[in-house]
Amino acid sequence: MTAFLRMPAKRLVTALACTLCLLVFPSASATTILGMDIDKVAADAEFIFEGAVINSETRQDSSSGIISTYVTFQINDIIKGDYSGDSVELKFMGGVFNGQIVQVSGMRIPEMAEQGIYFVESMSRDLINPLIGWSQGHFIIHDDNGTRRISTAGNQPVLEVEAVSSIPASIKKPLSVVEGNTDIAAGVMTESSAIMIERALTVEEFKSRITDLLAN
Repeated sequence: MTAFLRMPAKRLVTALACTLCLLVFPSASATTILGMDIDKVAADAEFIFEGAVINSETRQDSSSGIISTYVTFQINDIIKGDYSGDSVELKFMGGVFNGQIVQVSGMRIPEMAEQGIYFVESMSRDLINPLIGWSQGHFIIHDDNGTRRISTAGNQPVLEVEAVSSIPASIKKPLSVVEGNTDIAAGVMTESSAIMIERALTVEEFKSRITDLLAN
């Protein structure tokens, strides 16, 4: 299923009824969405937090029949946004419910015990994936011999984060479509091999880079 998917989930009910039906198997093709600059990912996210997955539950909407996975995160630090709770529940379309499998191509749902930094597009809108830019707003924390370091959702160690919004349009690389489950925002420098995690930014360094982006 290939589409430009950055829209409310309810607008896709009819299309999903045709393409997902009751049983959808993994597809070789990934969902494509618009690539973003890390500056825009940070600026457009309503809520950015460091957290850990503490619960995951799949439910089926009684009226639409759409299956979604509800992931509860313990909030360890808030980088952007106003939120008073110590946990937050985010809804991701897809999952396994009563033997029915719905998989949205390109969707990577945070797993139990995962720790990461999450850029939430909206706390109120009903989206297919609540993380802005899908994989572009999803970063995972790894324990590297006692040092917490950052990788992308595709487990590529993050070496640096640099602003790109100030680059003149005449020389700036145009944005293109990306795969929803693995690609990264422009301005995020990575190491291709997951085993090089010791080269990655620490969690505090990464959060500092994002805070700097938000301040400029």
